[in-house]
Amino acid sequence: MSTALHTGRLILTPSDPHLAPDVDLLIEGLSRPGFLSAPLILENPQPGAGDRAFATGAGFLSLLTFAGCAVRIRDDVRAGRFSHIRIPPVSQHPRLMVGRNTRPPRCVGCRAPLSGWRALVEHWATHPHAGVQCPACGETRPPWLWDWKQQGGFGRAFVQIEEVFPGEAVPTPMFFEQLIRVSGIGWRHFYIQD
Repeated sequence: MSTALHTGRLILTPSDPHLAPDVDLLIEGLSRPGFLSAPLILENPQPGAGDRAFATGAGFLSLLTFAGCAVRIRDDVRAGRFSHIRIPPVSQHPRLMVGRNTRPPRCVGCRAPLSGWRALVEHWATHPHAGVQCPACGETRPPWLWDWKQQGGFGRAFVQIEEVFPGEAVPTPMFFEQLIRVSGIGWRHFYIQD
């Protein structure tokens, strides 16, 4: 019996991968407009131990724009796969979040792809300030300064909206404004599938 592939997740993280907001203030700030509501205790705590999980709140659909004309959010915990929000613990250094949909990042200077990047992921995790040399132009920059095309990214703090197909939902300007108000820092988003 094969298991169904992960639908995907929309991930928000600070624009500067070195910055991390106070998670309790972030949760409080996302509860006020109703983006998230009651804490959840999940039977399967994946993708990470220590994640805090929340049900979607009444303001969830006003802070995300969904593509399509008949959006249906599955928010019933008993449904197996359902939309909810996870906030993993803040990491000490920027870490890479990628999925099966992630393609090779491109050099921001010459646009050459970084083939073989997956072999470097473990090295980046243990050497957080390692530079990566572009195989085409020779420019060296940290891996978070490569263009991941909204298919992966680095950060220390993440807000993960589960069971969202890549590109299906986009944070509204109002949502980004709320994140900035709560944290004092800019945010960006990307999508991954396990």
